[in-house]
Amino acid sequence: MWKTNTSDVYLVTRTLGGSMKASLHASGRCHVRAPNSQRWRGVGEAPQFLDSWNIDVTSNYQFPFAVVIPEQELRNAEWAQYRDKGTTWIEAPREKGIEVAIFLIRSDGNLLPSLKAAGWHTIIIDTALPDGRRLLVAAGESMIPAAKLAELEQARLGAQNALAFSTEPHGNLRMLLLAGANEEGTRKFVEAAVRPNE
Repeated sequence: MWKTNTSDVYLVTRTLGGSMKASLHASGRCHVRAPNSQRWRGVGEAPQFLDSWNIDVTSNYQFPFAVVIPEQELRNAEWAQYRDKGTTWIEAPREKGIEVAIFLIRSDGNLLPSLKAAGWHTIIIDTALPDGRRLLVAAGESMIPAAKLAELEQARLGAQNALAFSTEPHGNLRMLLLAGANEEGTRKFVEAAVRPNE
């Protein structure tokens, strides 16, 4: 889900939307807000932000944010309750994951050929912002190295151990892990289930 308010962009996912939100502000300030204290499952008190960073809003191209879903985390099922609500369905090739990325670009014209040449096969959103930039949300294939998948399994095991003694009922528990960050202001996160079959 997405919405714009002036030229601020707020992003949530279907599974994590009730717990956390990424905000890309017109000022260039970006952050991922931590879940509220009732939903926080980390050590100690819930922080205000899980991550915060800045992008240069005067440049012609920004790539502030992406979520990577490894192939092992994708689910093949019937999602009939969402079919008539504007959902964009993205098909993932076998043995490949999906990356959904946010771009803020100062450019007119058809960007689809250049995006496809760069590996982004599906445009989910292409809309103008009040400050003259275009908001693009695109999906492409993602291959995650074996070492990173091993790190994901370690994080999953750590989350399972942390919840082992909890007396609260838990449903479809999801994790959002910081996978990469660079000085240009790009953050890549991995979304995964706490338990592999959820």
